[in-house]
Amino acid sequence: MTQIFLTGATGYIGGQVLKDLHRSHPEYKIAALIRDGEAAKRVTSIFPDVRPVIASLDDSEVVEEEAFRASIVLHLASNKHVGSFQAIQRGLARRSSHSFWIQISGASALAAGELSSPSFKPGEPSDTIFDDFDGIADIRSLVRAHPSRVVDNFLLDVAKQNPSIKTALVLPPIIYGIGEGPVNQRSIQIPTLAKVALERGEAIRLGKGEGRWGNIHIQDLGPLFASLTEAAAKGQQDDAIWGDNGIYLTGVGEITWAEISERIGKSAHERGFINTSEVSEINEAEADKLLPAARVFFASNARSRARRAAEQFAWKPVHESLEGNIPKTVVEEAERLGKAEKS
Repeated sequence: MTQIFLTGATGYIGGQVLKDLHRSHPEYKIAALIRDGEAAKRVTSIFPDVRPVIASLDDSEVVEEEAFRASIVLHLASNKHVGSFQAIQRGLARRSSHSFWIQISGASALAAGELSSPSFKPGEPSDTIFDDFDGIADIRSLVRAHPSRVVDNFLLDVAKQNPSIKTALVLPPIIYGIGEGPVNQRSIQIPTLAKVALERGEAIRLGKGEGRWGNIHIQDLGPLFASLTEAAAKGQQDDAIWGDNGIYLTGVGEITWAEISERIGKSAHERGFINTSEVSEINEAEADKLLPAARVFFASNARSRARRAAEQFAWKPVHESLEGNIPKTVVEEAERLGKAEKS
């Protein structure tokens, strides 16, 4: 019987993964770490077979024990909480058989080099493109060169030090679209840019906006996690899937921040939400007041070729493009702000 311990069930990514696991493998036994009872009720009202574990990532003993009880851990709640990583490692290390750890991270790892450079200017372009199949060694080297990527380095260390723990690290880029999870169904980057445009009356970009990121629809990302989980449930220990090679980029489309802002401004203007389609260029000091981690998530480069999941699992995204989704996001944010009637 496949026993899974999942964190982040109430989150955007974790909720989508829970939905995809339930859809593809309703027989899996899933324990979900959830911080409070009310949120747990929302999860179990939709997924009654899920066993809620009412605790937080700070409850190390609980996290360790649940990891020990599971053969597969999907840690989707955080890529920064070191205490929970240590607890999961302790729990899995106690097991007498092989176990699997699937960890969320982020494509900002691909920007680590430029972000650490004194010459980095937000909004400038880059020709560097990372490939998670032929260029996996370059990604590992990048991570190892930047100890600030704590989680990524931690997972690579676990793979080296604990051969019985099979690890996979997933680095999503811009994620967009409405999720199917039980609680949070909203992303961050594109909705935030749309919200700022609607509130200011104009779209913005940081610097020239020539940096590029990949992107993926949330409902295409969930099945990748489901495929990794299925491989783990089958006991597949192929080195091409896990460990040093188990780094998964998921960017399908690619777009500049300038084009994103232009599309937001055009869409908001066409619908009468703002009076201009022009995009205003702002500096970093102003951006930091409007956008979370502005230079990282709205002005850097995270360019990639996501090949490993396609090679290993025949993973193929099928949902609409980011370009097609932006107008919907603008309307959704306008509804939240009371600038449009809810459909």
